[in-house]
Amino acid sequence: MEKICLLFVSFIFATATFGQANISIKAGVNVATTKNLIAFPKNRAGWYGGLTVNVPVHKKLSFQPELLYSSKGNGINQIIGGGKSERLNYLNMSVLFNYSFDKKTSVVFGPEFGYLLSDILVLTGGGTTINGYSRFPPKFDIATSIGLQYKIIKNICIETRYNYGFNTLYHVDAVGNRYSEIKGANRVFQIGLKYLFLKQKNNQLKN
Repeated sequence: MEKICLLFVSFIFATATFGQANISIKAGVNVATTKNLIAFPKNRAGWYGGLTVNVPVHKKLSFQPELLYSSKGNGINQIIGGGKSERLNYLNMSVLFNYSFDKKTSVVFGPEFGYLLSDILVLTGGGTTINGYSRFPPKFDIATSIGLQYKIIKNICIETRYNYGFNTLYHVDAVGNRYSEIKGANRVFQIGLKYLFLKQKNNQLKN
């Protein structure tokens, strides 16, 4: 994963040097849950933030890789002892395409690859935090992303996105019993802001 991050940073510097990329920082809120991981998962609020690079390839189409920290997981209701939530914190790299409908509105779509940085169980009733509680989620995750972004003022966009995870999160239960039919996957809705701080020198592309 370190090599992927280094490659991404090198790509940013290379495109910025030749004036071919728009580089932005972005941050926002995750509304996350897990599909089929538990019987009645709750949504939990997390956050995301990182860098995005936009490289025009056509008048309306551009290539948009991203490197983000993203806190996912789910909340769980407990009858006794309050509730709990499991925070699955990822380093995500998205390989997206951006299609512009006009000067303000565009759609983004493409795959997202994640590396699990930490797995934290929070017991809300007693305020207890247990790091690395679950050893079962795999280190790598894969999802598909689709979303919209809208420029609200110069250099600032609001964006919404939905990430549909495919990778199985759990193979066994908390005491080590294997339940291969129980498979969980990340589902995340995102809303946030993106700020363009480095703009390419020439953004006029021919058809």
